[in-house]
Amino acid sequence: MEGQSSGLTERIVIRPTGEIALKAARARRRFQETLRGNIADALRARGIACELRMSGARIVLSTDSGEAACSILSKIFGISSYSTIEATTDCDLDAIVARGETVFADAVRHRSFAVRAKRSGHGKDKMGFTSTDVAERLGAALNRFGRVDLDSPEVAVEVEVDLAQAFMYSTRMPGPGGLPLGVQGRALTLLSGGFDSAVAAWQLMKRGVATDFALCNLGGGAYERLVLQVAKMLAELWAHGQRPRLFVVDFGAVVEELREKARETYLQILLKRQMYGVAERIAVAEGLEVIATGESIGQVSSQTLKNLASIDGTVKLPIIRPLITYDKREIVAEAERIGTAPLSARVREYCALTDARPVTATSAERVAEEAKKLDPAILDTAAAGRRVFDLKKLDASDLRTPYLFAEEISDDTVLVDCQPRHMFEAWHAPNAVHLNPASFSDGLRNLDKGKPYVLYCTYGTQAPYFVEIMQQAGYEAYAFRGGLSAVKKACEAAHGGSSPI
Repeated sequence: MEGQSSGLTERIVIRPTGEIALKAARARRRFQETLRGNIADALRARGIACELRMSGARIVLSTDSGEAACSILSKIFGISSYSTIEATTDCDLDAIVARGETVFADAVRHRSFAVRAKRSGHGKDKMGFTSTDVAERLGAALNRFGRVDLDSPEVAVEVEVDLAQAFMYSTRMPGPGGLPLGVQGRALTLLSGGFDSAVAAWQLMKRGVATDFALCNLGGGAYERLVLQVAKMLAELWAHGQRPRLFVVDFGAVVEELREKARETYLQILLKRQMYGVAERIAVAEGLEVIATGESIGQVSSQTLKNLASIDGTVKLPIIRPLITYDKREIVAEAERIGTAPLSARVREYCALTDARPVTATSAERVAEEAKKLDPAILDTAAAGRRVFDLKKLDASDLRTPYLFAEEISDDTVLVDCQPRHMFEAWHAPNAVHLNPASFSDGLRNLDKGKPYVLYCTYGTQAPYFVEIMQQAGYEAYAFRGGLSAVKKACEAAHGGSSPI
Protein backbone atom coordinates (compact mmCIF):
# COMPACT_ATOMS: atom_id res chain seq x y z
CA MET A 1 0.00 0.00 0.00
CA GLU A 2 1.11 3.61 -0.68
CA GLY A 3 3.31 4.91 2.10
CA GLN A 4 4.51 1.50 3.33
CA SER A 5 7.53 1.26 1.01
CA SER A 6 8.91 4.53 2.36
CA GLY A 7 8.31 3.58 5.99
CA LEU A 8 5.52 6.13 6.43
CA THR A 9 3.10 3.69 8.00
CA GLU A 10 0.88 6.07 9.98
CA ARG A 11 -1.93 7.44 7.85
CA ILE A 12 -4.41 10.29 8.26
CA VAL A 13 -7.38 11.21 6.09
CA ILE A 14 -7.92 14.97 5.79
CA ARG A 15 -11.22 16.55 4.80
CA PRO A 16 -10.98 19.98 3.17
CA THR A 17 -13.72 22.46 4.05
CA GLY A 18 -16.99 22.16 2.19
CA GLU A 19 -16.46 25.55 0.56
CA ILE A 20 -13.65 24.10 -1.53
CA ALA A 21 -15.89 21.37 -2.95
CA LEU A 22 -18.38 24.02 -4.11
CA LYS A 23 -15.84 25.83 -6.28
CA ALA A 24 -15.68 25.42 -10.05
CA ALA A 25 -13.30 22.67 -11.17
CA ARG A 26 -10.35 24.92 -11.96
CA ALA A 27 -10.60 26.91 -8.70
CA ARG A 28 -11.18 23.70 -6.73
CA ARG A 29 -7.97 22.17 -8.08
CA ARG A 30 -6.05 25.34 -7.21
CA PHE A 31 -7.43 25.37 -3.67
CA GLN A 32 -6.67 21.68 -3.20
CA GLU A 33 -3.11 22.05 -4.46
CA THR A 34 -2.54 25.06 -2.22
CA LEU A 35 -3.85 23.14 0.77
CA ARG A 36 -1.61 20.18 0.01
CA GLY A 37 1.37 22.51 -0.31
CA ASN A 38 0.55 24.23 2.99
CA ILE A 39 0.24 20.88 4.79
CA ALA A 40 3.57 19.69 3.39
CA ASP A 41 5.26 22.98 4.34
CA ALA A 42 3.91 22.83 7.90
CA LEU A 43 5.03 19.25 8.49
CA ARG A 44 8.43 19.43 6.82
CA ALA A 45 9.27 22.67 8.64
CA ARG A 46 9.02 20.63 11.84
CA GLY A 47 11.03 17.70 10.51
CA ILE A 48 8.02 15.42 9.97
CA ALA A 49 8.32 13.19 6.92
CA CYS A 50 5.16 13.07 4.84
CA GLU A 51 3.55 12.01 1.57
CA LEU A 52 0.21 13.40 0.39
CA ARG A 53 -2.21 12.19 -2.25
CA MET A 54 -5.76 12.95 -3.26
CA SER A 55 -8.48 10.34 -2.75
CA GLY A 56 -11.56 11.86 -4.31
CA ALA A 57 -12.22 15.06 -2.35
CA ARG A 58 -10.04 13.86 0.54
CA ILE A 59 -6.31 14.16 1.15
CA VAL A 60 -4.53 11.10 2.50
CA LEU A 61 -1.41 11.85 4.53
CA SER A 62 1.24 9.19 5.14
CA THR A 63 3.75 9.99 7.87
CA ASP A 64 6.03 8.49 10.49
CA SER A 65 4.78 10.80 13.26
CA GLY A 66 1.00 10.64 13.39
CA GLU A 67 0.46 12.32 16.76
CA ALA A 68 2.76 15.24 15.93
CA ALA A 69 1.18 15.63 12.51
CA CYS A 70 -2.32 15.76 14.01
CA SER A 71 -1.34 18.59 16.35
CA ILE A 72 -0.23 20.63 13.34
CA LEU A 73 -3.24 19.83 11.15
CA SER A 74 -5.45 21.49 13.77
CA LYS A 75 -3.87 24.82 12.76
CA ILE A 76 -3.93 24.64 8.96
CA PHE A 77 -6.63 26.73 7.33
CA GLY A 78 -8.81 24.94 4.79
CA ILE A 79 -9.12 21.73 6.83
CA SER A 80 -12.58 20.85 8.09
CA SER A 81 -11.60 17.72 10.02
CA TYR A 82 -9.18 14.82 9.96
CA SER A 83 -8.99 11.25 11.23
CA THR A 84 -6.24 8.80 12.01
CA ILE A 85 -6.78 5.75 9.80
CA GLU A 86 -7.17 2.74 12.06
CA ALA A 87 -7.38 0.05 9.39
CA THR A 88 -6.80 -0.40 5.68
CA THR A 89 -7.61 -3.27 3.34
CA ASP A 90 -8.04 -4.14 -0.30
CA CYS A 91 -11.01 -2.80 -2.21
CA ASP A 92 -13.06 -5.97 -1.70
CA LEU A 93 -16.36 -6.12 0.19
CA ASP A 94 -15.62 -9.33 2.10
CA ALA A 95 -12.17 -8.05 3.07
CA ILE A 96 -13.64 -4.74 4.28
CA VAL A 97 -16.22 -6.50 6.45
CA ALA A 98 -13.72 -8.94 7.92
CA ARG A 99 -11.15 -6.27 8.68
CA GLY A 100 -13.74 -3.85 10.07
CA GLU A 101 -15.17 -6.48 12.40
CA THR A 102 -11.72 -7.34 13.75
CA VAL A 103 -10.64 -3.75 14.35
CA PHE A 104 -13.87 -2.24 15.73
CA ALA A 105 -15.49 -5.10 17.68
CA ASP A 106 -14.10 -3.91 21.01
CA ALA A 107 -14.87 -0.25 20.27
CA VAL A 108 -18.58 -0.92 19.74
CA ARG A 109 -18.97 -3.61 22.37
CA HIS A 110 -22.03 -2.83 24.52
CA ARG A 111 -22.33 0.59 22.88
CA SER A 112 -24.47 2.16 20.19
CA PHE A 113 -22.83 2.56 16.79
CA ALA A 114 -23.36 3.43 13.14
CA VAL A 115 -21.41 2.49 10.03
CA ARG A 116 -21.03 5.19 7.41
CA ALA A 117 -19.45 4.38 4.08
CA LYS A 118 -18.33 6.56 1.19
CA ARG A 119 -16.95 5.75 -2.27
CA SER A 120 -14.64 8.12 -4.11
CA GLY A 121 -16.64 8.63 -7.29
CA HIS A 122 -16.73 5.04 -8.57
CA GLY A 123 -19.91 3.11 -9.19
CA LYS A 124 -20.89 -0.48 -8.52
CA ASP A 125 -19.89 -1.48 -12.03
CA LYS A 126 -16.22 -0.82 -11.18
CA MET A 127 -16.15 -1.89 -7.54
CA GLY A 128 -18.77 -4.60 -7.52
CA PHE A 129 -20.54 -3.07 -4.49
CA THR A 130 -22.00 0.22 -3.28
CA SER A 131 -21.44 2.27 -0.16
CA THR A 132 -24.82 1.00 1.10
CA ASP A 133 -23.55 -2.57 0.75
CA VAL A 134 -20.54 -1.71 2.91
CA ALA A 135 -22.64 -0.05 5.61
CA GLU A 136 -25.18 -2.87 5.74
CA ARG A 137 -22.72 -5.75 5.72
CA LEU A 138 -20.25 -4.27 8.22
CA GLY A 139 -23.12 -3.01 10.38
CA ALA A 140 -24.58 -6.51 10.51
CA ALA A 141 -21.20 -7.97 11.48
CA LEU A 142 -20.70 -5.44 14.29
CA ASN A 143 -24.29 -5.78 15.51
CA ARG A 144 -23.25 -8.90 17.36
CA PHE A 145 -21.16 -6.71 19.70
CA GLY A 146 -23.20 -3.52 20.04
CA ARG A 147 -26.46 -1.99 18.85
CA VAL A 148 -27.14 0.11 15.79
CA ASP A 149 -28.15 3.76 16.27
CA LEU A 150 -27.98 5.77 13.05
CA ASP A 151 -29.05 9.07 14.61
CA SER A 152 -26.77 9.61 17.62
CA PRO A 153 -24.33 6.71 17.95
CA GLU A 154 -21.67 6.54 20.63
CA VAL A 155 -19.23 5.23 18.01
CA ALA A 156 -19.28 6.13 14.32
CA VAL A 157 -17.30 3.68 12.21
CA GLU A 158 -16.47 5.31 8.87
CA VAL A 159 -15.25 3.56 5.75
CA GLU A 160 -13.86 5.37 2.70
CA VAL A 161 -13.27 3.37 -0.46
CA ASP A 162 -11.52 4.10 -3.74
CA LEU A 163 -10.28 1.71 -6.44
CA ALA A 164 -6.91 1.29 -4.73
CA GLN A 165 -8.00 0.50 -1.18
CA ALA A 166 -10.42 1.06 1.68
CA PHE A 167 -9.55 2.78 4.92
CA MET A 168 -11.47 2.94 8.21
CA TYR A 169 -11.56 5.17 11.25
CA SER A 170 -13.84 6.02 14.18
CA THR A 171 -12.71 9.48 15.36
CA ARG A 172 -12.94 12.90 13.72
CA MET A 173 -10.81 15.80 14.93
CA PRO A 174 -11.75 19.36 13.95
CA GLY A 175 -9.59 21.60 11.81
CA PRO A 176 -9.79 25.41 11.85
CA GLY A 177 -11.96 25.57 8.71
CA GLY A 178 -11.74 28.53 6.39
CA LEU A 179 -9.85 28.59 3.09
CA PRO A 180 -6.26 27.53 2.33
CA LEU A 181 -3.87 30.35 3.18
CA GLY A 182 -2.77 32.19 0.06
CA VAL A 183 -5.71 31.54 -2.27
CA GLN A 184 -7.20 35.02 -1.74
CA GLY A 185 -4.18 37.24 -2.29
CA ARG A 186 -2.07 39.23 0.16
CA ALA A 187 -2.75 41.99 2.68
CA LEU A 188 -0.81 44.27 5.01
CA THR A 189 -2.12 44.21 8.58
CA LEU A 190 -1.38 47.11 10.91
CA LEU A 191 -0.15 45.24 13.98
CA SER A 192 0.09 46.89 17.39
CA GLY A 193 0.67 43.60 19.21
CA GLY A 194 -2.49 43.98 21.28
CA PHE A 195 -5.48 41.68 21.26
CA ASP A 196 -7.37 43.36 18.42
CA SER A 197 -4.87 43.53 15.58
CA ALA A 198 -3.55 40.00 16.15
CA VAL A 199 -7.06 38.54 16.05
CA ALA A 200 -7.91 40.62 12.97
CA ALA A 201 -4.87 39.20 11.17
CA TRP A 202 -5.89 35.67 12.13
CA GLN A 203 -9.44 36.19 10.88
CA LEU A 204 -8.11 37.44 7.56
CA MET A 205 -5.73 34.49 7.28
CA LYS A 206 -8.61 32.11 7.94
CA ARG A 207 -10.31 33.39 4.80
CA GLY A 208 -7.27 32.49 2.71
CA VAL A 209 -5.61 35.93 2.72
CA ALA A 210 -1.86 35.80 3.35
CA THR A 211 -0.70 38.80 5.35
CA ASP A 212 2.43 40.72 6.11
CA PHE A 213 2.47 43.04 9.13
CA ALA A 214 3.38 46.66 9.73
CA LEU A 215 4.26 48.14 13.12
CA CYS A 216 4.17 51.92 13.47
CA ASN A 217 6.51 52.00 16.45
CA LEU A 218 5.65 54.56 19.11
CA GLY A 219 7.22 52.73 22.04
CA GLY A 220 10.88 51.90 21.43
CA GLY A 221 12.82 48.65 21.32
CA ALA A 222 11.09 46.80 24.16
CA TYR A 223 7.72 47.43 22.55
CA GLU A 224 9.06 46.31 19.18
CA ARG A 225 10.24 43.10 20.76
CA LEU A 226 6.79 42.27 22.15
CA VAL A 227 5.14 42.95 18.78
CA LEU A 228 7.75 40.79 17.06
CA GLN A 229 6.88 37.96 19.43
CA VAL A 230 3.17 38.26 18.59
CA ALA A 231 3.90 38.35 14.85
CA LYS A 232 6.31 35.41 15.18
CA MET A 233 3.65 33.36 16.95
CA LEU A 234 1.08 34.06 14.24
CA ALA A 235 3.63 33.12 11.58
CA GLU A 236 4.76 29.90 13.22
CA LEU A 237 1.37 28.62 14.38
CA TRP A 238 -0.86 29.68 11.49
CA ALA A 239 0.97 30.96 8.39
CA HIS A 240 1.76 27.57 6.85
CA GLY A 241 2.92 27.74 3.25
CA GLN A 242 3.78 31.44 3.57
CA ARG A 243 6.76 33.57 4.65
CA PRO A 244 5.17 36.57 6.40
CA ARG A 245 7.21 39.68 7.09
CA LEU A 246 7.00 42.42 9.70
CA PHE A 247 7.78 45.95 8.56
CA VAL A 248 8.82 48.20 11.46
CA VAL A 249 8.39 51.93 10.90
CA ASP A 250 9.86 54.46 13.35
CA PHE A 251 6.95 56.79 14.02
CA GLY A 252 8.84 59.21 16.26
CA ALA A 253 9.12 61.99 13.65
CA VAL A 254 5.52 61.51 12.60
CA VAL A 255 4.28 61.93 16.18
CA GLU A 256 6.55 64.92 16.76
CA GLU A 257 5.09 66.69 13.73
CA LEU A 258 1.54 65.90 14.84
CA ARG A 259 2.15 67.41 18.26
CA GLU A 260 3.74 70.52 16.76
CA LYS A 261 1.19 71.26 14.04
CA ALA A 262 -2.20 69.64 14.77
CA ARG A 263 -4.95 70.62 17.15
CA GLU A 264 -4.87 68.49 20.29
CA THR A 265 -8.42 67.23 19.88
CA TYR A 266 -7.52 65.86 16.42
CA LEU A 267 -4.30 64.08 17.41
CA GLN A 268 -5.79 60.58 17.73
CA ILE A 269 -7.69 60.58 14.47
CA LEU A 270 -4.78 62.13 12.58
CA LEU A 271 -2.43 59.55 14.06
CA LYS A 272 -4.64 56.81 12.63
CA ARG A 273 -4.71 58.65 9.31
CA GLN A 274 -0.91 58.78 9.24
CA MET A 275 -0.72 55.06 10.01
CA TYR A 276 -3.00 54.35 7.05
CA GLY A 277 -0.80 56.53 4.88
CA VAL A 278 2.41 54.71 5.80
CA ALA A 279 0.69 51.34 5.42
CA GLU A 280 -0.46 52.23 1.92
CA ARG A 281 3.03 53.29 0.88
CA ILE A 282 4.46 49.99 2.10
CA ALA A 283 1.64 47.93 0.59
CA VAL A 284 2.04 49.54 -2.84
CA ALA A 285 5.81 49.11 -2.76
CA GLU A 286 5.51 45.44 -1.77
CA GLY A 287 2.65 44.54 -4.14
CA LEU A 288 0.07 43.94 -1.40
CA GLU A 289 -3.59 44.41 -2.24
CA VAL A 290 -5.39 45.64 0.88
CA ILE A 291 -4.78 47.12 4.33
CA ALA A 292 -6.27 45.36 7.37
CA THR A 293 -6.76 46.71 10.89
CA GLY A 294 -8.13 45.52 14.24
CA GLU A 295 -10.66 48.34 14.58
CA SER A 296 -14.16 47.75 15.93
CA ILE A 297 -16.95 50.26 16.11
CA GLY A 298 -16.89 52.49 19.18
CA GLN A 299 -14.00 50.86 21.00
CA VAL A 300 -11.94 54.09 21.17
CA SER A 301 -12.43 57.66 19.99
CA SER A 302 -10.86 57.12 16.55
CA GLN A 303 -13.16 54.14 15.95
CA THR A 304 -16.54 55.83 16.14
CA LEU A 305 -18.53 55.28 12.97
CA LYS A 306 -18.23 58.93 11.94
CA ASN A 307 -14.49 59.03 12.57
CA LEU A 308 -13.88 55.81 10.66
CA ALA A 309 -15.92 57.13 7.77
CA SER A 310 -14.04 60.43 7.83
CA ILE A 311 -10.62 58.79 7.33
CA ASP A 312 -11.54 55.87 5.06
CA GLY A 313 -10.98 57.95 1.95
CA THR A 314 -7.51 59.08 2.92
CA VAL A 315 -5.94 56.09 1.13
CA LYS A 316 -6.83 54.46 -2.18
CA LEU A 317 -6.30 50.85 -1.13
CA PRO A 318 -9.29 49.06 0.45
CA ILE A 319 -9.28 48.93 4.26
CA ILE A 320 -10.58 45.66 5.74
CA ARG A 321 -11.73 45.48 9.36
CA PRO A 322 -12.47 41.84 10.27
CA LEU A 323 -13.47 42.78 13.85
CA ILE A 324 -15.68 45.74 13.05
CA THR A 325 -18.70 44.38 15.02
CA TYR A 326 -16.80 42.53 17.76
CA ASP A 327 -16.76 43.70 21.37
CA LYS A 328 -13.64 43.47 23.55
CA ARG A 329 -14.81 40.36 25.39
CA GLU A 330 -15.24 38.49 22.11
CA ILE A 331 -11.86 39.65 20.83
CA VAL A 332 -10.00 38.56 23.98
CA ALA A 333 -11.76 35.17 23.91
CA GLU A 334 -10.67 34.70 20.31
CA ALA A 335 -7.10 35.70 21.18
CA GLU A 336 -7.08 33.05 23.91
CA ARG A 337 -8.30 30.45 21.43
CA ILE A 338 -5.70 31.20 18.78
CA GLY A 339 -2.80 31.52 21.26
CA THR A 340 -1.82 35.21 21.12
CA ALA A 341 -3.55 36.34 24.34
CA PRO A 342 -0.65 35.78 26.80
CA LEU A 343 1.68 37.90 24.67
CA SER A 344 -0.88 40.56 23.79
CA ALA A 345 -1.77 40.99 27.47
CA ARG A 346 1.75 42.38 28.09
CA VAL A 347 1.62 45.01 25.36
CA ARG A 348 1.19 48.58 26.56
CA GLU A 349 -0.98 51.15 24.80
CA TYR A 350 1.16 53.82 23.11
CA CYS A 351 -1.41 55.53 20.87
CA ALA A 352 -2.76 58.00 23.45
CA LEU A 353 -0.93 61.16 22.42
CA THR A 354 -2.82 63.58 24.67
CA ASP A 355 -5.04 63.80 27.72
CA ALA A 356 -7.29 66.27 25.91
CA ARG A 357 -10.77 65.05 25.04
CA PRO A 358 -10.54 63.79 21.44
CA VAL A 359 -12.98 64.61 18.68
CA THR A 360 -15.44 61.70 18.27
CA ALA A 361 -17.76 62.79 15.45
CA THR A 362 -15.84 64.72 12.84
CA SER A 363 -16.19 64.79 9.05
CA ALA A 364 -13.90 63.92 6.16
CA GLU A 365 -13.70 67.61 5.24
CA ARG A 366 -12.56 68.65 8.73
CA VAL A 367 -9.98 65.87 8.92
CA ALA A 368 -8.65 66.78 5.47
CA GLU A 369 -8.43 70.43 6.47
CA GLU A 370 -6.50 69.60 9.62
CA ALA A 371 -4.24 67.22 7.67
CA LYS A 372 -3.18 70.05 5.34
CA LYS A 373 -0.94 71.23 8.18
CA LEU A 374 1.13 68.06 7.85
CA ASP A 375 3.93 67.38 5.37
CA PRO A 376 3.19 64.24 3.28
CA ALA A 377 6.91 63.79 2.73
CA ILE A 378 7.34 62.73 6.36
CA LEU A 379 5.33 59.57 5.58
CA ASP A 380 7.47 58.89 2.51
CA THR A 381 10.57 59.12 4.68
CA ALA A 382 9.09 56.91 7.42
CA ALA A 383 7.99 54.23 4.94
CA ALA A 384 11.32 54.28 3.10
CA GLY A 385 13.17 53.77 6.38
CA ARG A 386 11.21 50.66 7.34
CA ARG A 387 13.10 47.65 8.65
CA VAL A 388 12.02 44.22 7.45
CA PHE A 389 11.92 41.01 9.51
CA ASP A 390 11.43 37.59 7.93
CA LEU A 391 9.38 36.16 10.78
CA LYS A 392 10.08 32.49 10.13
CA LYS A 393 13.82 33.10 10.07
CA LEU A 394 13.91 34.81 13.46
CA ASP A 395 15.30 32.68 16.27
CA ALA A 396 15.30 33.14 20.04
CA SER A 397 18.48 35.23 19.95
CA ASP A 398 17.01 37.58 17.34
CA LEU A 399 13.98 38.13 19.56
CA ARG A 400 16.06 38.76 22.67
CA THR A 401 19.59 40.14 22.43
CA PRO A 402 19.08 43.29 20.28
CA TYR A 403 16.29 44.48 22.55
CA LEU A 404 17.93 44.13 25.96
CA PHE A 405 20.60 46.81 25.94
CA ALA A 406 20.85 50.61 26.03
CA GLU A 407 23.98 52.52 25.08
CA GLU A 408 23.11 55.80 26.82
CA ILE A 409 21.06 57.24 29.66
CA SER A 410 18.47 59.85 28.70
CA ASP A 411 16.63 62.32 30.90
CA ASP A 412 13.26 60.62 30.51
CA THR A 413 14.39 57.18 31.72
CA VAL A 414 14.32 55.90 35.29
CA LEU A 415 17.60 54.34 36.40
CA VAL A 416 17.30 51.13 38.40
CA ASP A 417 20.24 49.89 40.50
CA CYS A 418 20.27 46.09 40.80
CA GLN A 419 23.20 45.75 43.19
CA PRO A 420 22.99 44.39 46.73
CA ARG A 421 21.97 47.06 49.26
CA HIS A 422 25.43 47.69 50.72
CA MET A 423 26.88 48.31 47.23
CA PHE A 424 24.00 50.61 46.33
CA GLU A 425 24.72 52.65 49.49
CA ALA A 426 28.43 52.81 48.65
CA TRP A 427 27.68 54.36 45.24
CA HIS A 428 24.72 54.68 42.93
CA ALA A 429 23.77 56.80 39.98
CA PRO A 430 21.95 60.07 40.73
CA ASN A 431 18.22 59.51 41.41
CA ALA A 432 18.53 55.77 40.83
CA VAL A 433 15.85 53.47 42.23
CA HIS A 434 17.13 50.44 44.11
CA LEU A 435 15.72 46.96 43.56
CA ASN A 436 17.34 44.23 45.61
CA PRO A 437 18.37 41.36 43.29
CA ALA A 438 17.23 38.82 45.87
CA SER A 439 13.64 40.10 45.77
CA PHE A 440 13.57 41.73 42.35
CA SER A 441 10.15 40.51 41.20
CA ASP A 442 8.49 41.77 44.39
CA GLY A 443 10.01 45.22 43.86
CA LEU A 444 8.46 45.51 40.39
CA ARG A 445 5.05 46.13 41.94
CA ASN A 446 6.11 49.65 42.87
CA LEU A 447 7.23 50.61 39.35
CA ASP A 448 5.00 52.50 36.93
CA LYS A 449 4.58 50.65 33.60
CA GLY A 450 4.11 53.98 31.89
CA LYS A 451 7.79 54.93 32.30
CA PRO A 452 10.94 53.60 30.54
CA TYR A 453 13.68 52.04 32.69
CA VAL A 454 17.41 51.47 32.35
CA LEU A 455 18.93 48.90 34.70
CA TYR A 456 22.54 48.46 35.77
CA CYS A 457 24.46 46.13 38.07
CA THR A 458 28.03 45.66 39.26
CA TYR A 459 29.45 43.67 36.38
CA GLY A 460 26.73 44.04 33.74
CA THR A 461 25.73 40.37 33.96
CA GLN A 462 22.58 40.44 36.10
CA ALA A 463 20.86 43.49 34.62
CA PRO A 464 20.00 41.78 31.27
CA TYR A 465 18.38 38.93 33.19
CA PHE A 466 16.20 41.35 35.18
CA VAL A 467 15.38 43.31 32.02
CA GLU A 468 14.11 40.09 30.47
CA ILE A 469 11.74 39.69 33.41
CA MET A 470 10.55 43.28 33.11
CA GLN A 471 9.99 43.18 29.37
CA GLN A 472 8.03 39.96 29.63
CA ALA A 473 5.90 41.65 32.29
CA GLY A 474 5.10 44.52 29.93
CA TYR A 475 7.66 47.14 31.04
CA GLU A 476 9.81 49.16 28.67
CA ALA A 477 13.18 48.29 30.17
CA TYR A 478 16.80 47.98 29.00
CA ALA A 479 20.14 47.03 30.54
CA PHE A 480 22.93 49.59 30.37
CA ARG A 481 25.72 47.90 28.43
CA GLY A 482 28.74 47.33 30.68
CA GLY A 483 29.05 47.21 34.45
CA LEU A 484 29.30 49.83 37.15
CA SER A 485 32.38 51.46 35.62
CA ALA A 486 30.46 52.18 32.41
CA VAL A 487 27.58 53.69 34.39
CA LYS A 488 29.99 55.94 36.35
CA LYS A 489 31.54 57.20 33.13
CA ALA A 490 28.09 57.98 31.71
CA CYS A 491 27.13 59.83 34.88
CA GLU A 492 30.43 61.79 34.92
CA ALA A 493 29.87 62.80 31.30
CA ALA A 494 26.35 63.95 32.12
CA HIS A 495 27.47 65.99 35.16
CA GLY A 496 30.56 67.64 33.75
CA GLY A 497 33.15 65.22 35.07
CA SER A 498 31.78 64.62 38.58
CA SER A 499 30.09 61.44 39.74
CA PRO A 500 27.78 62.34 42.60
CA ILE A 501 25.67 59.94 44.62
